[in-house]
Amino acid sequence: MIKKSVFARVIPLLAVSVLALAACAGPATPIGSDEPPIDSGPGLGVEETPGDAIPIEGIDGTWIYADGSDPSGALTLDEAVTVTLTIAGIEIAGESACNNYNATFTGEPSDLTVGPVASTKRACTDNALMDFESRYFAALAATTTAIPTGGSLVLQGNGVNLNFLPSSSSPLG
Repeated sequence: MIKKSVFARVIPLLAVSVLALAACAGPATPIGSDEPPIDSGPGLGVEETPGDAIPIEGIDGTWIYADGSDPSGALTLDEAVTVTLTIAGIEIAGESACNNYNATFTGEPSDLTVGPVASTKRACTDNALMDFESRYFAALAATTTAIPTGGSLVLQGNGVNLNFLPSSSSPLG
């Protein structure tokens, strides 16, 4: 009778302990899945508060400018020059034709606002590069939409269309 009484008390404690451990482990995701756990994401972390900017999923990383246009026409660049765009959360930065630059953005993919583009002030030795860079910075600041499509990134705005490839697809990156 004593043995039965001890087991009757221990088994419920073991069951509760197993359930508590399972709850602490968090949600399971399939091995190799790109899906984040259900309890992760914007607005659910301890450090996030209502009103924080929500990062746009899928566009963080370094991108290489491929081609584009602005209201003045095509934004062409000599193939020997690489222009980068690095996105980390709401921060953007990169190397343009002559200078390094950075800015911030807020909003959703379909309704972005890019803050002022700040850059270093190195002079280009080529007037065509200076012209490209000036137009590129203006086009970036005019971006209102980010569209990740099949491994590329398209930034669009009023008369602006900028196409980027992931840096891993570049022979240089």
